Amino acid sequence: MITEHAVCALPPDHRSWRHLVIRVERIDATEEWRVRWGAEYLTSGADWSPDARDAEQFTEQDALDVAEVMSRHVDVDGLTAADLLNR
Repeated sequence: MITEHAVCALPPDHRSWRHLVIRVERIDATEEWRVRWGAEYLTSGADWSPDARDAEQFTEQDALDVAEVMSRHVDVDGLTAADLLNR
C-alpha cells in the first residue's frame, strides 16, 4: 500500500530538491490524503499550517494534482524551481 508520494518541479538530483519537494501523504488507513511541504500542511485556503488538523483532505489524485501545481510556487530563499533551473 502506497502511503506517500514525492512531487517536485526540480529533477531529483538537483541540490535544492529536498527543500522544494512536496509530500502527498495518506492520512492513517483512510482513503484521504493531505499535502505537506516540510513541516507544514496545505489548508483549504491554500495557506500552509504547521498543524496537521488544519490540512485539507483530498482524494489521492486530487492531492497529486494540487501538489504538482504547488510545486511550481513554493520557494527556497525566494527562489522557485523555475528560478533555480534558470541559474
